[in-house]
Amino acid sequence: MIKPNSKQEAVELTFLGTRGEIDICSRLHRRHSVLLIEHKDARVMIDCGADWLGRLDAVAPTAIVVTHAHLDHAGGLAHGAPCRVYATRETQQLLRRFPIRDLRTMPLQRSVAIGVLKFKAYPVQHSIRAPAFGYRISVDAESFFYLPDVAELPNPAKALAGVGVYIGDGATIRRSMVRAKGRSLIGHAPITVQLDWCVAAGVTQAIFTHCGSPIVRGDARTMSAQVKRLGRDRGIDARLARDGERILFSAIKRRIVRAAGS
Repeated sequence: MIKPNSKQEAVELTFLGTRGEIDICSRLHRRHSVLLIEHKDARVMIDCGADWLGRLDAVAPTAIVVTHAHLDHAGGLAHGAPCRVYATRETQQLLRRFPIRDLRTMPLQRSVAIGVLKFKAYPVQHSIRAPAFGYRISVDAESFFYLPDVAELPNPAKALAGVGVYIGDGATIRRSMVRAKGRSLIGHAPITVQLDWCVAAGVTQAIFTHCGSPIVRGDARTMSAQVKRLGRDRGIDARLARDGERILFSAIKRRIVRAAGS
């Protein structure tokens, strides 16, 4: 079992998985993207992809929040869940094929408390069949934004206003994977574009998960240095997440530090 966080005042973030919906994996990016948030008595998973089917007992979440219904984000719920599952109405319709006993509605742009953590859903463009949402997670007056799959974030300056850390889509670094389908945009915005969103909103720290093939099969040091340099050029502390990484989000100093042993 993943050991619970004993740091009562700190918010601990664990990247249980950082791989996107790709066939290849690496030592640093093995499992589908999942973020575990621990604070006081709350152990909240964001997303539960197919890699996590049958593994939820080891995580022991008190709640699961779903960004969208693609299998690399929700396939681990195919046999149900041992806790409450939160999703927007659009995502709920797609999750009803799974035997989830306690499926709760996450309204748009209205805070929902899970323990002392507050979640607010923001619609983004990524998929037509499985509408996607990013989440602002707040503790007291501090917040971070989790958005693992995105083609476009509407009005990023407003959505990210006051956010201390942006955790975004690492499918591609420079090459856009966004395409138009009718009036909608689908796919993945590159890291460079997401960093520009952070600049517009005054966000100074960014971490990228849901890593795509260029990052997963590339040289880890080279990929990491490239992302750091792109962030530095914009005045942002930017880096790639890796599986198993634990970091502390300090609500007092608005900074992220690596947890001991990570």
